[in-house]
Amino acid sequence: MTPPLKKFRYEFPLTEARFLAAPSAEAAVRYIRRSYPHNALDVLPTLRELARWPEFWKTVDDQGLQVPRALT
Repeated sequence: MTPPLKKFRYEFPLTEARFLAAPSAEAAVRYIRRSYPHNALDVLPTLRELARWPEFWKTVDDQGLQVPRALT
């Protein structure tokens, strides 16, 4: 069984929020360093773990049906 994914927020460019799900903070950092090799030092300070996805984020199941927020 795979561990639950942690949710992260980072900004690139600055003030433009982006969201990421990863198994650990270390995996999120590796992703950012690989995705933004020339800007990693600007992006990494904006990385934050989130307790849950923002309200506008939708979670769907395998059938494509939206999962109620109370169950996510």
